[in-house]
Amino acid sequence: MTTVWSAGASLSLNQVVAPTDSRRNNGLFFKVTQAGTTGSSEPSWGKTIGQTIYDNTVRYVSFSSTFSDVQSLNPSAIIELFILTLKEGIHYPSGNPGSATEKYYFHAGSSLNANGQIRWQGQDYLRFPVEATGFAFQRGQLPRPKLVVSNATGLISAILLTVNETTTGNDLTGATITRIRTLAKFLDAANFADGQNSTADPTAEFPREIYGIDRKSAENREVVEFELAAPTDLMGIKIPKRTATRDEFPALGTFS
Repeated sequence: MTTVWSAGASLSLNQVVAPTDSRRNNGLFFKVTQAGTTGSSEPSWGKTIGQTIYDNTVRYVSFSSTFSDVQSLNPSAIIELFILTLKEGIHYPSGNPGSATEKYYFHAGSSLNANGQIRWQGQDYLRFPVEATGFAFQRGQLPRPKLVVSNATGLISAILLTVNETTTGNDLTGATITRIRTLAKFLDAANFADGQNSTADPTAEFPREIYGIDRKSAENREVVEFELAAPTDLMGIKIPKRTATRDEFPALGTFS
């Protein structure tokens, strides 16, 4: 079982540690190769498999449990989840006086529950007819995925109408879609009929992918289609957006 990093913790050899939520962005875990006590501040976690990380008297090596599981001859099923996040002042009024829904959690597959819900990290994701494609990188170009949502129940059109009351003609432009992938073996125990899952691990997931809704490309009685773009591929975005430091880019200043 994975332990989430904390300051001043005593760690033993081969113990597996996960970064805190705010630093967990690349899907990697860290196995203790030298026992000791963690520092007062969280270390700069590595971004590649096999990298050595130093944390006070503790040493780690980075690895990916999802990668090793996918490479097995009989891998666990990959579960794909999505979070739609609206922006205050654009998709609902500032201060949210009407208590509008700010985030929608959904998945496109089936689950062990009769109602089609999947619980991940204590959050319920509702089953919703959706097809997401185009996440692969092609010839060095940033992907521009498409998200096609069924309009059979009218829910997505209702969301658009509510959003457009705040910003006319917005159609969810600027909202973010977070794509989460994990393995079925890591799902919360609540997903299983007996309420037990010995391999449940809420920290085990692939690197999260975050895209902005660039535009609504189609809407009819059957479906609504959105075109997504990477945060750096949206109109009006400039790079760099933040100052580069040696904490995150160790090679800075080492070139001659």
